[in-house]
Amino acid sequence: MKTKRIIIFLAGVLFLAGCTLTGGGSDGGFYRSDDGGKTFLPKNNISQNGKAGTIGGVDVLSLAPNPQSGGEIYIGTKTSGIFKTTDAGDNWRLLSVATLTPNKVYAMAIDPVNPNNVYAATLVGKRGKIIKSENAGENWKEVYTEPSDGSIVLSIALDPANSQNIYAGTDQGQIIFSESGGESWRSLYWTSEKDAVYKIAIDKSNSQLLYFAIFKKGIIRSKDGGKNFEELGQNNSFEKDSDLQNPTAIIADPNRPGWVYAGTGKGLIRSKDGGDSWEAVSILNKAEEQSIWSIDINTQNSDEIIYSVSKAFYKSNDGGVNWMTVQFDSSRSPNMVSYNPQKPEMIYIGMSKK
Repeated sequence: MKTKRIIIFLAGVLFLAGCTLTGGGSDGGFYRSDDGGKTFLPKNNISQNGKAGTIGGVDVLSLAPNPQSGGEIYIGTKTSGIFKTTDAGDNWRLLSVATLTPNKVYAMAIDPVNPNNVYAATLVGKRGKIIKSENAGENWKEVYTEPSDGSIVLSIALDPANSQNIYAGTDQGQIIFSESGGESWRSLYWTSEKDAVYKIAIDKSNSQLLYFAIFKKGIIRSKDGGKNFEELGQNNSFEKDSDLQNPTAIIADPNRPGWVYAGTGKGLIRSKDGGDSWEAVSILNKAEEQSIWSIDINTQNSDEIIYSVSKAFYKSNDGGVNWMTVQFDSSRSPNMVSYNPQKPEMIYIGMSKK
């Protein structure tokens, strides 16, 4: 135990000295816009134990604003653990997770009813785990572990109608479910060829309606909270079912029942009927050349949509008819995009090397 504490302490010292444990450079970390996405500035200051430094060399894999207080944000990183801010990124601190210090944090989720409950899908050592904090990141405990090294938990989502219900997906193609806030789990589904369950979206108006993005394969849906599953793509307005293949991002509209957006190898697509049929949303970039990595929708106005690709950020104020764009001159890519739920003029971006 003493050795582990020393390792954690040294990691904090390296960060606070302006160094990073991986990646290098100073163009990573966290960016914020205060003007609705017109301009972005890096917000990477970290101050802890009386010392100042930067997280500008950190690669961000996951980003989770508090749904009740959007200035409180958690970021999960590629090799540097979990960071938290309570002032929208002006100041960060590295969270200590003791023996559970993760190598990678692929996804994070915050309880919408009790935001003190925070979940993270992590890689600890060589094994995928889900860890949970019940006091806003101060302490963590393991609530799920993969059975062997090499298996990874990639995605996690909470039921907006009952936050005790948790869905998670693995790179081995398994969907697991807890109805006890992570205390116990059961298996719901295995993809046919162990294809990774990459992203999860839940319809806010009907939380029985679930979507799972299967990496390089397609989208599967459950209309009954995970009792039954079906592959989507048989009934759509495209010429080929392959337009639903290779989903890289998926999000349910927070205000419109049955509306869901997905980023795929063919661009941005949208369904208005719970996934029964799909239509292409006109975008500026060539999606076959640059995949969409992250999408978010303004919780106060569904016509405001943002997404990121390669080195650029895109925003529409009219439901995808017209787009504005911001270029990032960085060695990293805008891997994660998110609105501040309470102040949608404030937009967050997490940077990472691809």
